[in-house]
Amino acid sequence: MSRRAGISPEDDRRWVFNRLEEDYRARPAYPAALVDRLTVLAGGPGARVADLGAGVGHLAVPLAARGLRVAAVEPARAMLAALSEAAGTASVEVDPAHAAAEATGLPDRSFALVVIADALQWIDPEAGAAEVRRLLAPGGVLAVVTARPAGTPFLDALGTRIAARNPKARPHPPPVALFFSLAGLPPPCVEAIDDPELPLDPAALEAVLRSLSYVGPALGPASLATLLEEARALAAEHGGATWRRELRVAWARGGSSPTTLERSRTPSRIARRRGPTPRSAARHQRVK
Repeated sequence: MSRRAGISPEDDRRWVFNRLEEDYRARPAYPAALVDRLTVLAGGPGARVADLGAGVGHLAVPLAARGLRVAAVEPARAMLAALSEAAGTASVEVDPAHAAAEATGLPDRSFALVVIADALQWIDPEAGAAEVRRLLAPGGVLAVVTARPAGTPFLDALGTRIAARNPKARPHPPPVALFFSLAGLPPPCVEAIDDPELPLDPAALEAVLRSLSYVGPALGPASLATLLEEARALAAEHGGATWRRELRVAWARGGSSPTTLERSRTPSRIARRRGPTPRSAARHQRVK
């Protein structure tokens, strides 16, 4: 069951991410290594891609800039407006779709790649997997990107403060292996993507924290204010705030195994493994 079951995309007031759009804009972009890898999995420029839970366009826009034809599906209307604005600023074409990932309204068997980036935890596994199965063209690829804060001194200390404010801030990982199985796909390959550590100025630090679903929307005003104050103090203690994620992309191709070409074009900075195993999955938590 998804964590937003029963909420229609048309119900803007109940869709929490409509209130997070401005803060989401402040999140650091995904690294070029991830965009490049997804471009290869899609088959290169001209391939059709469906980005489910596209947010403000952190993946949809750079994928379009690589020459892919991107349909960006996002249920939060404010997020989708920000995505369209970002695409215009970047002078790229993205086809926005105001819809849930479980019922996109996109055409059958039309996409070489369906990507879900840091959004699987919000999708109903059975309904979402059925929609992916409907969308994928023959031989198409499903790619699921998961993210968690990396283990740096600053982020470890910050994570401890967040957990003290919200004990539910360390939830179970999204059901990646189950989702691939429900979509009728083989067990996925899992690749680690390098995400360079980036500095955050005070305004960006606060915006990133407010954008996290287990911080901004989950904490009351007083608790949030206290946490932001603690974050500023930690930044001063550690010589500045930084942001880095542990990124993994799990992918599988319908009806076939990874090709020799795909393996040979895997960048050296990407570590590939089979999985996830139940033990490794249990250690992986989400950022969103």
